[in-house]
Order: sequence, then C-alpha cells, then structure tokens
Amino acid sequence: WERRRIEALCQRAGLEYADILYWPIFEGRMITAGVMGLIRRFRYILVTKALLTHLSIDEIEAVIAHEIGHVKKRHLLFYLFFFIGYMLLSYTVFDLAVYGLMYIEPLYRMVNVAGFSQTAFSAWVSIVIILIFLIYFRFIFGYFMRNFERQADTYIYNLFDNAVPLISTFEKITLTSGQSPDKPNWHHFSITERVDYLKKCETDRGWIDRHDKKIRKSIAVYLAGILLIGGVGFHLNFTESGRKFNSRLLEKIVVREIEKNPKNARLYGVLGDMYYTQKNYKKTMETYEKSLELEPDNPHVLNNLAWLYATVENKKLRDSERAVELAQRAAAILQAPYILDTLAESYYANKDYEKAASVSKKAIEIATRDRAYYESQFKKFMRAVIEADRSIKI
Repeated sequence: WERRRIEALCQRAGLEYADILYWPIFEGRMITAGVMGLIRRFRYILVTKALLTHLSIDEIEAVIAHEIGHVKKRHLLFYLFFFIGYMLLSYTVFDLAVYGLMYIEPLYRMVNVAGFSQTAFSAWVSIVIILIFLIYFRFIFGYFMRNFERQADTYIYNLFDNAVPLISTFEKITLTSGQSPDKPNWHHFSITERVDYLKKCETDRGWIDRHDKKIRKSIAVYLAGILLIGGVGFHLNFTESGRKFNSRLLEKIVVREIEKNPKNARLYGVLGDMYYTQKNYKKTMETYEKSLELEPDNPHVLNNLAWLYATVENKKLRDSERAVELAQRAAAILQAPYILDTLAESYYANKDYEKAASVSKKAIEIATRDRAYYESQFKKFMRAVIEADRSIKI
C-alpha cells in the first residue's frame, strides 16, 4: 500500500527512478528517507522501516515529496560541482600558500629561523590541507546543504496544499530520537528552525520564493568565486606569465638555498640552467663560472658553458677560445655524443672546421639517438671545410 502511494506520488511529480528500496541505516530504526543517483537508470528511492512504521501515509508522502524536491532542484548535481570546486580551491590555495611562503619575506624568515626539517614542513603542509578541507565543507558546503534541505522542505507546496504532514513528521522525529529540537548541525537546520520556516510559508508563500532567490544568489556568488580561483590556478600553471612566475619562484628558492650553502657547486649549476631557460645569458655565464670554481670537473656545466660561449647571439659575450677549452675538458671526462657535438661547435666557432667535422663524425658513430641532428651538424661543418678550401685556392 505504501509503495503504491509512493509510486503514484513520484508519477504525479514526474520523477523517474529505478526502484524503491529499504534503507538499513542504523538498522532501519531512524525515521528518514533518501534518494541516490543522478540519472533515472541509477536513481533509487530509499526508505527505512521506521519511516513506514511510525508515520502515517500522508506523512510518508510528505517525506518523499522532500526527497523529490532534492531531485527537482538538482541538489545532487550541485553537490558534484561543489566537490569539483573543492579540488580547484585546494589546488590553487596550496599554490598560493607556497608562493606566499617564498615571496613574503617575514614568513620565509620565520620558517627558516624555526629550522623546520623536511618532515616538519610536510606536517605543516598536511595541516594546511586539512584546514582547507574542514573550512570548505563545514562552512561553504554546509551552508548550501542546510539551505538545500530547506528548499526541499518547501518543495512540498508544489505537490500538496500545505506542509502539515511534514511538520508532524518533524515532531515525531523529535520524540523518537530523544534529541532537542533546537539542536542544529552543520548540514541541517535544527528541527525547530525547519518547522518555524514551514509555518511562515503556511501564512505567506512568498517565503518560498525568497528562499529560492537566496539560493540562486548564493550559487552565483559561489560560481563567481570558483571561476576566479580557477582562473588564478590556470594562470599560475598554464600561461606564459604563470610559467615565468614559477620560474622566478624556483630561482628564488635556489638563491636562498645558495645563501645557506654557498659552497654547493651543484646549486650554482641548477641556477645557471634556470637563467639559461630565461635567456639571461650573461647571468648564466657568471653562475656557471662560479659553479666551475667550486667543482672544476663537472661535465654538465663545462658542456653547457662551452655551448653558450660558442653560440650565444650577443657577440660581445662570445668567447670561442674559452668554448674550446671548456668543451675539451668536458670531452676528456665524458665521451657523450652531445658533449662531442659541443666540442665540434666550439671548433666551428673558432674557425677550425676540419677538427669540427672530425669530432662531429665521432659523435655520429657513438650516437644511439638523434642521429639526424648529428648528421645535419656534420654536413654543416663539411660545407664550412669545402668553402674554406675554395677561398684558399682563390
């Protein structure tokens, strides 16, 4: 009998669903119902035994009308958006927190003076993530949940003339639960507040529209905020200016590490690589030279600095003889194709074309990949050899 009435009510409301099922939550002793699933094929209406036992048929229909309201007002879909919003928020806020730590000098000094270990810093990061989670779901998500519940309460007026059965249901819930009707929680208004609002709607249906408008405005503000936050996150991670910002941030981190470890040659090498990607070639050269003062036999730095001296566009910065010296040292330490290619390019810049071609040929012989590039380099050097011979004969 109850099932037929529920089916008839859903049909009248135009609600499609897969099935009506018993809900064994708290062993079925709680007077409640629920709806699960965004689409008809996977949507289920859930009812507890206590609901069917303690409520009259009119009260059961009132509770089901409340659940229908959740579906008709698309609350489940909004909840999905709120979870996506949380991911955007946490992603962006975490980035901003890291940037703030590095760019706001007092914060950085505080962390530095405190002498945080990596483990302690990771613990603080975890605390920040947990705080973002708690604040978002307690205050933002909770705000919408409470107001969506109220909107679902008022949806009863779309199906019935009054909310008296829903009000009496709340009174029975108070009696059976043994809890104070004035006790609120983060996701529902208190029963007293819900009953009082329904009584206001009984005397003035305008309160229904006022609440609907409140929710629409709240969603608009939320979406604007999330779009703004998402835009900031996108800008920081996927735009050219964002990449430059990240590059400067990494540079700042490495510079501060160098301040703490001024004898660390590898840090100077990393900083030089950063300056190179920024096309700040003068600083790149200075930083690589400093790295070599501390670690003269680093083939990576020797190779990169040699290539820069041989190929930099600014001719005032070029030094082909220094390039040859550095590349020879790198090749003596590590016989890799890319290092031999740098040595060949250095000979080429120094107008020693035959040596350039000879070394380039050796690079081709040991190369296991990028052979097309090395072959094109060899052809370039051979053309230079041929042209040099022609000019001598002329």
